[in-house]
Amino acid sequence: MPKLATESWSVRRALAARQPFTTYGALRATSERNYCVGRLPDQWADRYRADADAGHIVYQVYSYSTPIAWVLDDGAVVVPQVRYSLTTTRHQGLLYALDKTPDNFPPDVPRERVSAPTQGPGSWDWPRADGYPVGDEGRSGRGWVSRIERLERSLRADFAPVRMEYSESYSVRQGWATSYDVGPASGVEQVA
Repeated sequence: MPKLATESWSVRRALAARQPFTTYGALRATSERNYCVGRLPDQWADRYRADADAGHIVYQVYSYSTPIAWVLDDGAVVVPQVRYSLTTTRHQGLLYALDKTPDNFPPDVPRERVSAPTQGPGSWDWPRADGYPVGDEGRSGRGWVSRIERLERSLRADFAPVRMEYSESYSVRQGWATSYDVGPASGVEQVA
């Protein structure tokens, strides 16, 4: 049984073709006999059981453990008009595909894989306050620049960079300081 993404075109094509499937969520469809009625109200549960006992059900669509639609052997589609949770309501919105043909739906387009960045905190290429210019660095005036793009210039004379206990302070790299970075409490004197 294929496992499909809930909101994909593949689910709609499978519903239109009346093929069994399961999703990564709570929606599934089967052609096997099942007497589970989940949260169907009594009047719909009685109708479902009567159709199942007579052997008329050939295809069933479930949201969680509740049948939200079933197809009879004469081709009639039964969709109970019952409101459920937000997720089941979204599943009920896909049931229009039961009255369509599989050709009505386009093929799924595979998504491109997103690669993770190769640099991260602690790597050699991660920007550090040591030896880097402070202030208007980078193209936008904020943020870090690569080692190739950085300008070789000294720190401003009126600013004393402070190394924090576990990592450099973001404020030190950006050229500004808070009262926690510089001042009498930190033990660092600021040159005026």
